[in-house]
This record gives sequence, structure tokens and C-alpha cells, in this order.
Amino acid sequence: MSRKAPSDGFARRQWAALTFLLIFPSTAPTAEPWTALINPDNSLSFSFYRDGRPVFHIGLGGWGPKWAWVGMQAQQKAKGERLSVRAPFVVNKGEGEVIDVQFEAWQPAARQVAFRYDLESARDVPITMLMAAVNFESQGSQGTLTLTHADGKRTKLALPIRGIRSAPATSQAEFAFDKGGTIVLKLDPPCPVAFDNGMRVVLASELFRQGKRRVTLTLTFPDDLAFHATQAGLDTFSGSLAGPDWFAFQPAKEVVPGVIDMDEWLDRPAGKHGGVRMVKDSFAFEDGTPVKFWGVNLSYTANAPDRETADFTAARFAKYGINAVRMHKFSYPTGQMGIGDRNDSTRMDHRGLDRLDYFVSKLKEHGVYFGWSHTYGFHVVPGDSKRLLAYNEIARELKGNTYAFIHFAEDVQDLMIEMVVNLLKHKNPYTGRIYADEPALCFLELQNEDDIFFYTSEKAFNACPTYKKRFMDRFAAWLKERYESQEKLQAAWGEALRPGETLAESSIMPQLNPWFFGADHLPGQTGGARRRLLDTAAFLHDVQDRFYGRFVKAIRDAGYRGPLNGSPWQAPSMLPHYYNLYSDYKVGYIDRHNYFEGKGPDMFASMLTRPGSGYFGSGLQQVHDRPFALSEWIHVYPNVYAAEGPAIVAAYGMGLQGWDASYEFQSQANRRVFGDLGGQFPWGVWEADVPTSLGQFPALARMIYRSDVKEGEVIAVRRVSPANLAEGRFSFSDKVDQHGDVKTFGGSVPPEALAAGRVVVEFTEKSQRSLLPDLGRYSQGSVIKSVTGQLAWDTSGRGFFTVNTPGTKAVVGFAGGKEQALGNVRVRLEPTVTIADRLIAAVNVLDHDGRRTGRTLAMTDGQFTLDGAKDKTIYYEVVFR
Repeated sequence: MSRKAPSDGFARRQWAALTFLLIFPSTAPTAEPWTALINPDNSLSFSFYRDGRPVFHIGLGGWGPKWAWVGMQAQQKAKGERLSVRAPFVVNKGEGEVIDVQFEAWQPAARQVAFRYDLESARDVPITMLMAAVNFESQGSQGTLTLTHADGKRTKLALPIRGIRSAPATSQAEFAFDKGGTIVLKLDPPCPVAFDNGMRVVLASELFRQGKRRVTLTLTFPDDLAFHATQAGLDTFSGSLAGPDWFAFQPAKEVVPGVIDMDEWLDRPAGKHGGVRMVKDSFAFEDGTPVKFWGVNLSYTANAPDRETADFTAARFAKYGINAVRMHKFSYPTGQMGIGDRNDSTRMDHRGLDRLDYFVSKLKEHGVYFGWSHTYGFHVVPGDSKRLLAYNEIARELKGNTYAFIHFAEDVQDLMIEMVVNLLKHKNPYTGRIYADEPALCFLELQNEDDIFFYTSEKAFNACPTYKKRFMDRFAAWLKERYESQEKLQAAWGEALRPGETLAESSIMPQLNPWFFGADHLPGQTGGARRRLLDTAAFLHDVQDRFYGRFVKAIRDAGYRGPLNGSPWQAPSMLPHYYNLYSDYKVGYIDRHNYFEGKGPDMFASMLTRPGSGYFGSGLQQVHDRPFALSEWIHVYPNVYAAEGPAIVAAYGMGLQGWDASYEFQSQANRRVFGDLGGQFPWGVWEADVPTSLGQFPALARMIYRSDVKEGEVIAVRRVSPANLAEGRFSFSDKVDQHGDVKTFGGSVPPEALAAGRVVVEFTEKSQRSLLPDLGRYSQGSVIKSVTGQLAWDTSGRGFFTVNTPGTKAVVGFAGGKEQALGNVRVRLEPTVTIADRLIAAVNVLDHDGRRTGRTLAMTDGQFTLDGAKDKTIYYEVVFR
């Protein structure tokens, strides 16, 4: 419940409040004691469940030479009791370096599952590893792993697996779980086993010789097992969540006025206070007015809609309190989902640019700011060929998409920089301003989801030999400047400088797989091997800084003075992460992306179970003297608890942590107020235009714009100096786990600290001790209380939190029917919601557009009950005396 604060300065009814009702399904469906279930998206992978909860997974994959990842996928499901699918492991198709894999899965006995891998190749194939990966869930898989090796010796490890190690040929593995008994895995023939936060059964490594190889894995369970490899079996795990208490959500087809409207809360026109500037760790306008941005993303040509749609979308955003839009990846060539010129990557197509100009003018008119995330993988086109060192290589090997590759090619960088400068110098005929002078342009991002310290760099580097040679020349020159001679370099690197690697011939290969610089590898290195890695990391950091520095200078020379960010992307734990974060820090404010998964068992996962989990954990990357933004986030469809996300970001992120901008991913530009689907595969899994997200925005935007939830004091500071980076040694430890867009964070500063007070990184000139949090100061039993006293996160059960401020009272999550006292307001969440406050005079039932219906709720002594199923609404207006 969000109440109007008397000091907000807006001339509006001060007794009106908005209440938003969230309806959560209660629990996930239960399964038999043990279940083996084929992955619906990849038939080469199975998940194993105990009592409906995931415990571990077995899949197939591997790496070509130099750890170049090779993905494998198959969609075919079993037709009967036995699954049989074929999938190629493609290292180099042009050279015929392909391993054909025949995968079979079946149930030989009631308590067994068998996986057979038949590998075959017509020629020798160089690889790093082809593996059957066994990955354990962090929750529910605690226990002991015992390996029996071919020589009879044994190795014991704790489950779930942590860290990196290897083991010799193994004939048997026993998973003795604390709950669920012991599972025995037999390997026929015995295979080497490797570990990297999971177990890897090595089917082949280094060089797969021409011919055939068969490996069979047989798992024996302590109880009978349900085996599902058919589509029919998968279908038994799906069903409708909608019950008799659900109702159709039917807003009007037009943007209509209602009680929930936020139009008058926004600056109209956007930019009336001057341009946006970075002021220490916050954003403010030129006249000193502070601002936070609560926005959404638009992608591709949605940023250049037709005029009718532009009018509609701008008005819709304003109604729901969206004061900023992140205009994302619109620079692709026309016909490839963008508005770029087909034959000149530095220009926009004039028709597409005119549509974007008009849309910008309507956003501005409605008080909605906009920022540019112009590029996700810069595309070069034929007309660029004369300006590029080796256009044909880029076109042939990369299909023109320079994602990851751009770091190694300064001529490609020049094209992207010129494209942005041309946009900034373009005069919008509908506003009369060039974009460099446009105060409604609230940020500019250099590049999206790309950095030199990511796993995609190595493959891109090796794709184009001309650019590879040029980059090796740069590396040799950098080393020559640092060490002056081959002899001094040899003295520093020792045996890590391999025979034949010389400065004179520029034959020293830089390591580009960031894993080697990270927390899982670097700490174990000593002497010359460690020095080589540290030097290479420093070189890559310098390369990225040079790219960003040239980009920033060009933007500033063009006249734009607003906020900039480098890239909202990630790097592996510790050294690569902090080098990358430091590059972003030098550019401007810090921006990050993260998602909360939704497929399979994750459909019923909740961020409320653990404070700081999910995308809220990205706040551990906030830097103390820079603004912070989370510019892509959402619960990925079909997660059923998506409604918790906006509330967590608004209260804890924008409030307690003091974040400065949020852009949920993603909205649409069309003639609908809300989307007509909650989500769909494969590309409709990020849908913000649904009642559980956009529907909450009017209440959450009021809370944010009034600053109801106060920023907390800093309780943890991880300090990083140039000396820490140069030596790869820190006064704390971090852990970053990344699977695609989904990232989790931990280490010396636990993510739970984000529920208590502000957590920041500080870049210092000299090495200093870090300040680590004492969570005991903020914990009372199962509850973590914020330093402001306004927020409380209860971790009992599945978790919930409360907001208790003069302007906002809220209970979010699984409160289990417990009454929560929030000042003079009492709230109980059951199937219905009971609220009591003696100052309440009436409660009006609103329709799906926030308009009064003429219906009111019965009330006794200030107490009333919300029943959205009966009232068929998500909005109510609470009127105070």
C-alpha cells in the first residue's frame, strides 16, 4: 500500500493510496521419490529429481582446441522406452574435424538409468575435452562423493563440488547424499574425471583418433526411479496453473485516464531542468534537481515505430510512471531488425531515423527520458570494406557481426564511434535540437554486453588471422615497452615463455580465455607462469581502456555532456572482474545486467528465499562514488513468481542501496496497453508488459519518486588499488557464477548484506583494508533488518519482506498468514489480504485501467479484506480520513 506523503510537493489528493494485489501459485507439483527427466530444450541432457526437487543434472558438451566451447543440442524425444539421438561435435567443419555422437538413454532396471555415448570420426580431431558433465544443485545435494579408480584407489570429496581438480581413470562414483541415500555411477570403460564446480566424465581429450569409442554410464538409485524421455512423459509435468480463483485481465484498448495515472508526476517536457549529469554517486539535472530513472527497454525497430504507435506508446509509458526508456540495439542494418544504413555502418537509414526522431519527440513531450544502448554486436556492411584491414575475413568468418571481435580491431572501433558521433550531430526535426544538445538523452552506453575479459573473446580473436597478427604485434610492442628486451622478458617469465616466442617476431600469443586470470586458476600459479598471466591481463585492460578512452573523447568532442557507461557486462571472478569494472569506472557510471531463470524446476524458484539472490545480487558491483544502474533484469518466463522482482528492485535496489536507474527487460511498442501473453518460447521469455510487472509500476513509481525508502549507510567496502590489480592479490574474495544471462554472486561479502545496508566497491590509489560486514548486527532470528529500520526481510519458510515508511506500507512474498504490524497499519496475507487502519475512510474497487467502478468494499473499524478473485481486479483505491 503506497500512501501519499504530505511533503512530496505535488498538488494532488493526499488521502488517496494504491493497493496492488499479487496472486502467487502456492507450490510446485510433486514427483515420485526419484525421477529422471529429459531436458525439454536439449535431449542430450537429463535432470534428476528427488521428491520433485532437482538434485543433479547430466549433459553433454565440450571444448575444441584452446578451450573453444562447442555446444551440442538435439530436440528429438524417445518414441518408446529407449532414447536414441545423433548430434555432431563440430570443431572445424571446413577441415572435417567433426566427432559424430550417437547418444542413447534407457532404463535397464527399475532402479537404474543408463547413458551410452558412441563417438566416431573419419579423421583425427584436435580437442580439449568432450565430456558428460554432472552438475549438482547447490541446495539438496549435500553429501560425499567417493571415486573408485581403475587401480582400486579411492578419492573422497564433499558434495556439491567446489573448486578445480582432476582424477585418474575412474570405474565408479558414489554420490552419498545426506538426504536421499546413495547413487552409484559405473563408468564402462573407466574414464578420467575432472572437476570445476561440477564433475566431468572425460569421454575424450586432447586428440580424438580416427575411429570409434563407446562409453556407458549406468546409475543405480536407492529407490525405484521414474524415467521420462518421451514427449508424453514431459507432458505429465505440465499443466494449467489457472484455477477457479483466476480471472481474465482485460484493460481497455486505449490509454484511458484513471486513479493510478502517473502522467502528472513526470517532468513535461523531459529536459525541463536541463541535461542529466553525474554528481558523485547520483544523477541530477543541470539545475541541481536529483533524479532516479524507473524505466524499461525497447529493442530493435521498436525504437522507431510508426507515428500512431509512437503516440500510443509514449502516453502508455507516462500513465504507468515510466520516466525513461533504454533504446536498445537499434543500429543493426535495415532489414536485420535495425534502422542502420545497409551499405554504411556509420549512418542510419533516413526513414528509420525519422521514425526514431518522431518517437523521441513524443517521449520527451510526455516527460519520458531516453538513453542509447545502440549496439549489441556491431555489424559491418559491404560499403565499409575499404576502411577495414580485412573486411572479407570479418564477413566470411563472423558474418559481419563484430561482437567480441571489436576489441582486437581498432578500425572496426572507428566505425562504431563514427556511427555514434553522427547520431549525436544529427538534428531532430521534431525537437529542433541535435542529440548532443538534447537534455532528454539521459545516458549513452559505449557497447552492450561485451568486454575483452569474457569467454567469447578467444574464439573471435582466432577467427580473423590478419587482425590476429596485428594484435600480436601490439602485444609484443607492449611487452617490449615494459621489459625492454627479450632477455629481461625471459627472466621475468622463465619457462612460461615458450620456445619460439620472441618479441622480434611478434610470436608471443596472449592468453584470451579469462578463466586463466580468474579466481579458479590464478591463485594456484607461481613464478613465471603467474607473471605471464598478470602481464597479459594488464595488457588486455590497457587495450580495453584505449578503446573506451577514444570512444569517450569522441562523444565529448561531439558535445554530449550526459552520463556514459562502458558496458553492462561481466567478467570471471576477481582479477578479470575488477579490471573490467575499473574500465567501466573510468568511463562513468556502473551498469549491469542480470536475470532470474524460469525454465524447468526454476519455474517455481523465488528470490525471496535468499536475500541478495537473483538479479538483486548484481548490487554487489556498485562503486562508492559512481551512480549505479541495473539496465536489464526480469524473471524469465515461465517463472511464476515474477511479481516479486519489481518490488525487490524498487524497495531494496532503488531505495536502500541507492541505485539510480532501473530498466526492466523488456517492453514493446505496439497498440496494446499490456501484452496478450504472459510469455512464449523462444524469444518471448522477457515480457515486462504484464500485470505482474508493468501493472505494479504506478505504486512502485510513487514510492521511488517520493524517496519513501531511504538510502542506507555503507556497511561493506571492498577496496581495490592498482597494486592489487598488478599483483592479483586482494584483501577479500569474490565468487561469480555465470550461466548465460544468469549470474550469482558471493564471497567475503555475502549477498545477504544487501538486505541490511549499502555494499560498495572502492577504487583507491593505495592498498587499503576492506570493510567486511557483520551481519549479526542486523539479524534477529530469521529476519534481516535494514539499517534504516524501514525494511525487514524474513527468511523463514519461502521468505517475505515488509516495507514500513510513512508513504508506503507493503508485505511482499510468502508471509504464511502472519499478521504484520507496519506502524498503525496491520496486514495479513492469506488467500485474501486483510488490512486494518483506523484512518481509512473507504476503499474503492478499480477496473483494470485504474478507473473507479462505483464499487466499494465493506469495512469495519478501518479493517477490510481484498479478494482480487471475487472483485476481479488488481487495483484498489484506499481513501483516508
